[in-house]
Amino acid sequence: MAKSSRVRGKFSAAAIIVFLGAVIFAACHSGPPQISIEGPRAVLSPAIYGEAMVFMTIKNDGGSDVLNGVSTDIPGATAAFHVMKGKRMAHVATVAVRGGSSTVFKMGSSHIMLEDMPRTMVAGSPFTLTLVFEKSGVRQLHLKLEKAQMTMPMP
Repeated sequence: MAKSSRVRGKFSAAAIIVFLGAVIFAACHSGPPQISIEGPRAVLSPAIYGEAMVFMTIKNDGGSDVLNGVSTDIPGATAAFHVMKGKRMAHVATVAVRGGSSTVFKMGSSHIMLEDMPRTMVAGSPFTLTLVFEKSGVRQLHLKLEKAQMTMPMP
């Protein structure tokens, strides 16, 4: 009888330790997001006049968040999220920003697309890009358009 009581006691202690570990892990990733934006750049499209791509890394050291919207103050222009789905680029309404990770927008992969920019928007033109996060609120980035550094591959 004493032996089974010790086994149950060890099992209960192990279960409590596993449970507490899971609670601590969940607490670390379910708190408020801690968003920082690194290396934002806006590059004119080398192939399509009036378009540009925005690249950056969104680092999140806290809990998960969602990027719900993007807009620009460029007159007449639109901004949208483009992500890779297989080998194709797709427009999406939102982008998940997982806790404890980074969301990367880069050339040849997911990015923010600026379209329908007026002819007055050339390399060096300043503009504001507004990101809207579900939990972290609004973040404004003040950018300047850069000239395309490379040509895009043609299919």
